[in-house]
Amino acid sequence: MTFPLAGLLRVRGAQERVAAERLSRATAERMQSESAAQDAQASLADLSSHVNDAATLLAMAAARAAGRSALSDLQALTELHRAEEDEAKYAHVEAKQELKGLERLESTHRVEAARAELSAEQNRLDEIAVARVGRGTAGAA
Repeated sequence: MTFPLAGLLRVRGAQERVAAERLSRATAERMQSESAAQDAQASLADLSSHVNDAATLLAMAAARAAGRSALSDLQALTELHRAEEDEAKYAHVEAKQELKGLERLESTHRVEAARAELSAEQNRLDEIAVARVGRGTAGAA
């Protein structure tokens, strides 16, 4: 006897794999943006504070302002990626739970089908035994 929800089980399995892939991508994007933000922060820290003249001071101030702006953008992007990763984790957990529920139903169905098959086989064996006993009694009389 086939599991009546086998098609749905395959769909849920595919949905879980898609959710896992989405989570993996979101995690990779978050890690990339965190790394870029750390690199930008390190670059800002590495800017020399040695100033020879006014032009150098202006150039350094402009570089720091641009760096801070870029760092701010990278930090905002990192937060966006964290939120996407959290959402992907939630979706993956839900997909796994739905899949596990169907897998438990399938397992229960298989156990019940095996039980029914064994019961039917036992009934056939009992009928054969009763028929033999009946033939043996009729032949002896």
